[in-house]
Amino acid sequence: MGSRSLAALLLLVAAIAHAEDAPKPVQASGYLKELWEYSSSSIDGRPYFLNIDRARLTLDASKSVFKAHVDYDHEVDAGSFFRTRDFQAFGIPQPPFWLTMDQTISTGTTNRYFHRLYRGWAGLDGDSGTLRFGRQRIAWGTGKLWNPTDVLNPYQPTAVENDERAGVDALYSRYALGDLSSAELAWAPNDRWPAHSLLARFKTNVKNYDASIMGGKISSSTDSWMVGGDLAGNFYDGTLHAEWSYTDLKVRTPFWKADLGYDYTFPTETKLWPLRDAAVVVEYFHSGSGALDRSQYQFSQLLTGRTVTLAQDYLGFTYAKDLHTLLKLQLALITNLNDGSGFYSPTLQYNVMENLYLTGGLQRFGGGKGTEFGRVPNLGFLQAQYFF
Repeated sequence: MGSRSLAALLLLVAAIAHAEDAPKPVQASGYLKELWEYSSSSIDGRPYFLNIDRARLTLDASKSVFKAHVDYDHEVDAGSFFRTRDFQAFGIPQPPFWLTMDQTISTGTTNRYFHRLYRGWAGLDGDSGTLRFGRQRIAWGTGKLWNPTDVLNPYQPTAVENDERAGVDALYSRYALGDLSSAELAWAPNDRWPAHSLLARFKTNVKNYDASIMGGKISSSTDSWMVGGDLAGNFYDGTLHAEWSYTDLKVRTPFWKADLGYDYTFPTETKLWPLRDAAVVVEYFHSGSGALDRSQYQFSQLLTGRTVTLAQDYLGFTYAKDLHTLLKLQLALITNLNDGSGFYSPTLQYNVMENLYLTGGLQRFGGGKGTEFGRVPNLGFLQAQYFF
């Protein structure tokens, strides 16, 4: 299935591109990225570096109501990271995709070269709704750091490449129910029924607040299920957002998850310069599936990407401000309220020239022995990215 899956959507895009009477049926874009990470192994403390070179070609094809989208990557990863015990034990974490849309071209003791479809879907898109199948991002929920309702493609808020969001191999449909309401269905198939996910969502607007309710079968066991919902709307010149979910995996005690946040952009008239035109987000997250006793933490779940948190209660804060037309500062702070450990990350991005951005940042982890963030090594990174 590997090579066929990798080529199928590219061929579809090419077919639409050569269709007659279709003005500019394909839009092409993409980027070139060079990323250097410096850190140390969380298992034995051995220092390492990791270099990621990625070329991504993005193709958006359309003809009438037919749509197709492809993000096609060629990537080389190299560095002493491949000699660490972390890599030997867990490799490089990625979601358990159903379709095979990647292929390794070559490997060495300290490198690998592969190509893949990071995204690849095709379908129909009209005024009354959308239908598409393939690897895609199904963005449900209103949270900025955590998403209790996003069980299909969860996001790790401490990820270095925070603009890269894992997708899911799924059939997705949306049907418009008027100007402000819609019904959605997402089916993420698998070779075994326990690993299937089949979820429905209804979204509407109530008194200027967007609200939704969702639920269905999720991946875990034959009868696993969840229900949830979200809310977002204007509140005191900012945006208040909330999410909740109740999950019964049938293989453990059912649990609740909830998220409450507020984001606000300070006006230009603000007297304090650090706050002028700055965008801030404050968010509280509760995960009933987490542990209160740090001795019960399963760190392997984090290292393999199977979960994004270990404890139950978290507080997050982000800050973003343009220091100059070409220079942007971003700060992120996350605190584990149960064990007192924390994560802090300042990042600077400089627009060197048109479409070329240089980014440097530090990820600082701290806490006592055995805490969630206390055992995670600090990480520094440098990145150059050119968009075309």
